[in-house]
Amino acid sequence: MPAAPAHDSGQGAGRPGVSQYGEVVQYGEVVQYGEVVQYGEVLEFGAGRSSGGRWLARTGLACLVLAAVVAVAVGGTGQHPRHAAKTRPRAVRVIAAGHSLLGVTAGWELFARGPDDLVRIQLAQGKISVTYVPPLESANPNVAFVIGAHEAVIKSADLVPGYVVPDGGQARLLTGPLAGDSALIPGPPRTQAAWVPSGSATSPELTLVSLSGHRAGPTIRFRPGGPQAPANAVSDGRGYVLVSTGSFSAYDTGPGWDRPLPGTVVAVGSASWLVMTCDPLYRHCRYEVVDTAGSDRRILPGSAAGYPDYFSWPPTGVIAPDDSTAAVAESGRGGRLTVHLINLRSGASRNLKIVMGTPGNPPLGADLNDQSMVWSPDSRWLFVAAAGGKLVAVDARTGKAESLWTKLPAVSQVAIRA
Repeated sequence: MPAAPAHDSGQGAGRPGVSQYGEVVQYGEVVQYGEVVQYGEVLEFGAGRSSGGRWLARTGLACLVLAAVVAVAVGGTGQHPRHAAKTRPRAVRVIAAGHSLLGVTAGWELFARGPDDLVRIQLAQGKISVTYVPPLESANPNVAFVIGAHEAVIKSADLVPGYVVPDGGQARLLTGPLAGDSALIPGPPRTQAAWVPSGSATSPELTLVSLSGHRAGPTIRFRPGGPQAPANAVSDGRGYVLVSTGSFSAYDTGPGWDRPLPGTVVAVGSASWLVMTCDPLYRHCRYEVVDTAGSDRRILPGSAAGYPDYFSWPPTGVIAPDDSTAAVAESGRGGRLTVHLINLRSGASRNLKIVMGTPGNPPLGADLNDQSMVWSPDSRWLFVAAAGGKLVAVDARTGKAESLWTKLPAVSQVAIRA
C-alpha cells in the first residue's frame, strides 16, 4: 500500500492535491465542531475503514463517540496520540473525475451516507464531494436521510443531535422543529419538506415542515386507539406514509385518508406497492401489485420465490419510477440476503447476487433500512448500499454492477436528488 500523504502538506484551502489513489482533491476549510478536536487533512479516501461494513458502522457508533471524547481529553492535556492525523478527516473533500460517471448526462444526483461521511455524486459533472458528518450518538438504525434542493438532513429517531449539510458546506447541527426526538419522513416531491411527529400520545399527528423549519402544509391525523403505530411510519414512496400495525400489515395514511393494505409490504414506489400475501400457515405466498391510488390490484404469476426478508419493518424494497421492476432483498442458499429484480408484469425474478446481509450476529437483515436501495429517475440504474458498506451501481438492463470510478467510504443509506 502506498504511504499515506503527510498530514500537513502546506497547501492552502481551496488548492488541489493528489490522494494516495491518484484522485484530484479540492481542500476545504479546517472545521471545528463544538468541543471536538479540529480535523486536519486526510487524503486517504476511505482509509481506516473496517471490512465489517455497515453493521460495524451501526454497532460501533458508541465506540466512535467514546473515542472522540478520549481524543478531546488527551488533546486538552497537550498530549497527541500516535497516528492521530490518520483518523482526523477533512471537513469537505471534492474529487473531480474529468468525465461523466456511468455515462449519465441528466442533472440528477446520488447521495449516500455512512457512519461519519456524506457522499454527494454529481454524475453528469463527474464530481464527488465527501463531507465529514459527526457520528450520530445512537446505534438506533432508524435514521432519516432527507435530501432537499440545496442540502441533506441526517437525523436519528432518538433524541440525539442531527445534522444538516448544505451543498459544498460543512455539517452543522440541526435545530428547530426538525430536531425533535423522532425520525423525519420525506414529504411529497418538490415540497422540500418532511413529516414531523406532533400531537399527543393519545392523538398522534404528523405535520409537514419545510427543511428550513417552517410549517409547509397539512397534518396527518391518526385515529385514537387505532391499530397503527405512528412511531413506525415510513415513506410510502410518493410523499406520504405507510404505518405498521405490528402484525405484518400496514396502512397507507395521508391527510384525510387511512386505508389498510393487503398482505405484507415488500417494496414501495411512487405509483404502486409490491405486497406479499400468504395462506394462514405461510406455506404458499404470492406477490400482488397494488396501485397507490387504490384503484387496482393484480396478482403476479407464480409463487413468491425464496424466503423473503419481508416479515419485518420497514419494507426495504424499492420500485423503479417507470413501475416496471421491483428491487427486493431475498434470502437463498446459505441464508445470504441478495438483491433480486422482480418484473412487475411477468413476475419473473432475477438474482443480481449482490449481498446485502449474511447469517450471524446481528440477525439477518437487521442492518437494512428503507433507504438501502434507490433507483435513478430514468429507471436505468439501481444503487445499493451493499454488505461491507459498498456502494454498488447496477445497470438494470444487464443486471451487471458498474464501477463508480473511485473508492468511496462505507455507506448504509442512499437517496436521489432529481
